[in-house]
Order: sequence, then C-alpha cells, then structure tokens
Amino acid sequence: MKKTPKIKVFETFAGIGSQHKALQILKENKYLDYEISATSEWDMWANISYNAIHHHNKNIASNLSDQEINDFLLKFHHSNDSKELAKPEFVLKQTRQVREMLYSSIINANNLGSILNITGKQLVEQTKGGVDLITYSFPCQDLSMAGKNKGMKKGDETRSGLLWQIERIINELDKLNKLPRYLLLENVMNMIQSQHKEQYLEWMNFLNQKGYETKTYNLNAADFGIPQKRKRIFALSVFKGESQKTKIDSEVIVFNDIKDISKNLAIDKKIEDLLKVDYQNKTQYQEAKDSIPNRTPSREKMYFKNDLLHSFEKEQSERFKNFQKYKSNQYITEKNIRTITTKQDRHPNSGVINLKGSKLAREEENLFYQNDKKQKANYRFLTPRETFLFMGFSDEDFDQVLKAKKIINKNTQHKKLNNIVLYRQSGNSIAVNILVAIFNEITKKENRHD
Repeated sequence: MKKTPKIKVFETFAGIGSQHKALQILKENKYLDYEISATSEWDMWANISYNAIHHHNKNIASNLSDQEINDFLLKFHHSNDSKELAKPEFVLKQTRQVREMLYSSIINANNLGSILNITGKQLVEQTKGGVDLITYSFPCQDLSMAGKNKGMKKGDETRSGLLWQIERIINELDKLNKLPRYLLLENVMNMIQSQHKEQYLEWMNFLNQKGYETKTYNLNAADFGIPQKRKRIFALSVFKGESQKTKIDSEVIVFNDIKDISKNLAIDKKIEDLLKVDYQNKTQYQEAKDSIPNRTPSREKMYFKNDLLHSFEKEQSERFKNFQKYKSNQYITEKNIRTITTKQDRHPNSGVINLKGSKLAREEENLFYQNDKKQKANYRFLTPRETFLFMGFSDEDFDQVLKAKKIINKNTQHKKLNNIVLYRQSGNSIAVNILVAIFNEITKKENRHD
C-alpha cells in the first residue's frame, strides 16, 4: 500500500485559513497528510477566526499574567482592518478576553507575524528545517477593478506590492539551500490583464530563474462544486532544480485543466444546500433578520439590479419567470451566486433573498411598512454564515467563529467581531474546493516522486 504523502506548509496572508481547510479535507479522505508549519497574518480578527475554525478556540493564555500577554503581543505588528498598522496602545486596550484569544491564535498557528518582518532564516528555524509548500494569496486591493488599480510594481508601497516580500523570502531560502518544492499563488483576474501583465511576467521570470516551472490557471469556483461565480488566477510552481530556460516576455499562457474532485469527496453543493431560509429555526431567523437592510431609495434599486437568489413567492414579472421549484412554496432563481466580496450592502452584491410571503416577513411586517426613517426593506442580503458556506467552510466552522464572537463582544459596547468584519473575512478568502483540487495535483506529483 502506497504511503500517503505529507507536506509541510507555510501559509502566508493566511486570513481565515482556506488553504488549511482544503488540506484538512484531503487528509480526512486519506489523499495526503500535511502540517501547517507556520502562518503569516497580521489581521487581529482574522487570526482569531482562524483559531476558532482550525483550533476550536483553544485558549492557552488564561493562566498568563497581563504583562506576559502584553509583552508577547507587542513583539508583532497587528491590524484592526487588514489594511493599516494598529497602534500598540490599541492592541493593549483590548479586553483581557480578546488579548487571550489573540495570543492563543498566534501560538496555535505558529504565526510568524507580518510578512514584512519574516526572514528566510527565521522560517527555517521556526519550522525545524523549512517547508515543502508556500501559499501566497497576497492582497488584491491594488489589482482589483474595485480598488485603486495601482498594481504590484516592485518597490511601490502598495498592498499588492507585498508580493515582492515573497521574492525576498525565496531569495533568502535559496541562500540557505532551503527552497520549497512548491509555491501556490492566488489572486484576482485583473492581475494578468494588460495594465498589470508586465509585473506578473516579471514575477514569472523570477521564478524561472530560481528553478521553478510555473503553470498559470484561470479557475471558477462554480466549476468545482461551489455555486459561486468566482474566477480567480492561480499559479502552481514546481521546483525543477535548475533555471528554466524559457523566458516569458510577451504573453501569459493560461490553463484551466485542473480536475474537480468535489463529487468524489462529497463536498459539492447546490445553492439550495447553502441558503438558510428555514425561518422556523431560531438561529436562521435571527441571522436572516440581522441581514435585512434599512429601506432607502438606493437599496430599493439594489434589490432590482441584483440577482434574486430565493423567494417564497412566484411573482408574474419577467424577473421571476425562470424560477426552479426545489421545495414546497420555495423557489430559486439562479444556479450560482455572484462573487462574494468584502461587503454585501453594495451594488453589485452576491445576490438578494426576497422575504415576501415568508414567516420572517409576516412576523416583522411592521418593520417593512412603517412610515419612519428606520423602515426595513422586504428583502435581505446573504448572512455572514451563508458567505462562509459559499466559500467552502462548514456550519461547524462558522459556529466556532460565533463562539469567538460571543466572547469578544461580551461586556463591551464596541462589537469587534461584527457582521462587517465577518463579511470581510469571507470576501477575502479563497474557494476551498478549488484549493482541494490543486492540492490534489500536488499529491499526484508527490506520489510520482516517491
């Protein structure tokens, strides 16, 4: 019987750990074994959610003094919004519970901190000899069409320019003769379009010089058992041991020949599997209620301009002609939601759910039709739970995050882990099922190597 390959992973720009989740799914199905040897993430709340999902809120700081916790936290750079550096006093003024959870999240994930401060030597020492795979889903803000489109030029102080910190670490690992066998990049489609293509080609040629053979993929979550129209660029680099002779200087060759194995692993979902519309259920009722926006002219337009994902009514307008019945008196209009972004209260968003005819609408009717400024809309956005599910996480994963949320928000007027933050975390994540398929390709290469 062939031995299951084991790979050591450095998960940079880790977020809530979609790579970790994908590897765990493969391990549970005996495709491979893995060890998250180290991570890098500075977002405080993403780190706490990571600890909730992957370490079930394991708290190892409860017996430490405030001074011990504070001294440890001040060794790292932290961010409150994933964009800007938080001041030390902001971190230290957090409640004891938050500081305990943040401390625990860093230790449990072997989080080495901000990518700016990590060296190749440190990585080798902290992982007891180095890693086999580095994943790097660096920030997309300066590449995204929704962002400022500044790009990822080397030397520029942009968030997308953090890509070149990976170059620095690879160069340092090379000098130590500790280059990993695999590298995996993920980012938005715009990265390889005309305005940023030269920068991407520069990156590809750097990898060539280091001995990596890289294949660029354009993959859509909807093709991997996740009902979300989410196209992203992935680049899998395999170390060949010597400089690749082919210089890429004009066009990016893009592939999509990664095999979907979501059905084999029973992780393929349909949209009706993930929407939470049983409003007899107290949890689903409350989460849906919390996702109803106020009725304003701009939000009324938002309702008509965005895809309708679900309705309890079969209306006779053009917009509702293609309803597909999946339960008694419940209808779905789309096979896939739009891309989940860091906000739902926007246009375009991932889609909306009509509440007319539902238990929620009947019991909250006064909220829909009262004549005051706090009047509620008759539809809702996706809930944070639903956005996590549409990224490939489970109900159990989200319930662990809710446990962290309850602890963090207790006894404080300032709700730190709120819906806004949870939307940001899911919107910044990666479709887990695509990662499962890509890591399966690594498994195949490892088996051939053995």
